[in-house]
Amino acid sequence: MVYILLTALFLILATFFFTKLLKSNLNLGLYNSRREPTLPPVEKAWPLVGAIYMLIKDPLNLIKKNYQKHGSVFTIKVLGQNVTMLIGPEVSSHFYTAPESELSLAVLLDKLVVSMFGQNVAYGGPAEIRRQQFQFLKKGLSPQKLRYYVGQTLEEAQDYLSKWQDCGTVDLMHELQCLITLTCARCMFGYNVRENLSEDVSSLICELGGGLSPISILWPNFPIPAHYRRDRAKAKLNDIFSNIINSRKSSLWSEEDLLQTLIESVYTDGKYNTNEQVVGIATAILFASKHSAGMTAVWTAAYLLQSKAYFSKVLEEQKELLHRHGSKIDFDILGEMDVLHRCIKEAIRLGSTAIITARYCRKAFTVTTKEGKEYMVPKGHIVATPPTIANRLDYVYKDPERYDPDRYLSIEEKEMASRPFSNVSFGGGRHLCPGEAFAYINLKTIWSYLLRNFELELASSFPEGKWNGKEKLLVRYKRRKLSI
Repeated sequence: MVYILLTALFLILATFFFTKLLKSNLNLGLYNSRREPTLPPVEKAWPLVGAIYMLIKDPLNLIKKNYQKHGSVFTIKVLGQNVTMLIGPEVSSHFYTAPESELSLAVLLDKLVVSMFGQNVAYGGPAEIRRQQFQFLKKGLSPQKLRYYVGQTLEEAQDYLSKWQDCGTVDLMHELQCLITLTCARCMFGYNVRENLSEDVSSLICELGGGLSPISILWPNFPIPAHYRRDRAKAKLNDIFSNIINSRKSSLWSEEDLLQTLIESVYTDGKYNTNEQVVGIATAILFASKHSAGMTAVWTAAYLLQSKAYFSKVLEEQKELLHRHGSKIDFDILGEMDVLHRCIKEAIRLGSTAIITARYCRKAFTVTTKEGKEYMVPKGHIVATPPTIANRLDYVYKDPERYDPDRYLSIEEKEMASRPFSNVSFGGGRHLCPGEAFAYINLKTIWSYLLRNFELELASSFPEGKWNGKEKLLVRYKRRKLSI
């Protein structure tokens, strides 16, 4: 009997300890064939505030240091929020192709867009309104409209540059950004809008752009000076455009332009755009033109005037086109400017204006780095990618810091094509910029006119790093006609 009791007690104890041991091993993953997913490495930061100081002061340096330390996937903490960075085509594919239900731009940008452009404008409103507004914009950027815009842009360039003396020195940053703003206003919103715009509008658009920083994306109403200036500029721009819209409505003035399309557009529920919506969309387009196309025009100038070889190539291309077509510039002739197109494309790659683009993670997903490491990005994280860094990766681009427009003619172009999202200057996937074609048309028209009518020489040092709006790009010019 004692033997039986001892045996039973032994079995009970053995079962108890074995069960405990099994649970422990399961927790350690020793008997679990499905391992827990690996989270991205987290950069150490101050409690509560995290990396907020560096994000405001020098976001590019913050991202570069962590990229060198952790690789293409890492998380930084900012005021208690997890921000996971994805750098490179291997890990950013889902970022650009995921539906709104998984990676949401609207959730992240609604407050930012409202702070800059108002309620019910693009990502500052419901998805259905946003979808229909993008259709309105698509009508205004059709191939037929682009053909028309070439002539409008050329007239603006001739008028604006006629004010230059026969020779002199100008701040080409200021000149090109003003010209881009005016050409966009003329093309998109008609002659009467263009006539009511002054160079002050260009400055107001610049101040509005102060509300588009990494800290603005996370906290658009954070009390910093840039946000105060943004709000002031928004109010002034609203007054300017509202007066123009009301004047057009009261005078029954009508033009075949985007502004008229926005005024007359009807949503599926039978409602028209309000004045506030028209103003918001118009301001957003002007902002995009100045912020992106304007800076691209300036970077094109900086790189071209520094590179004598490519400057000679674009001049020879213009001479050849003059020989075949005379002084005419139209949509089809712009399509023949392959060298100029590549020069602009390379300037866009190196001078990308977007420091960070971001989404809100609604559904966890995994990414695999080029080294084969797999990470899971959890739900609730802000997911971001920096185009400025992604466009300069040394394993994607040969000698990535070098200005080399001919890289798009070589085998390197085929290699880049095999890596989707290796050049994300205009975004990609579901959020590809709808104004890319217009940007190239605008820039090529302005630059072909400059090359044909002026000798240009860089008078200031080549800009290093990013412009913050205070620097100048001084250029000496001399009026002349390009000879064949």
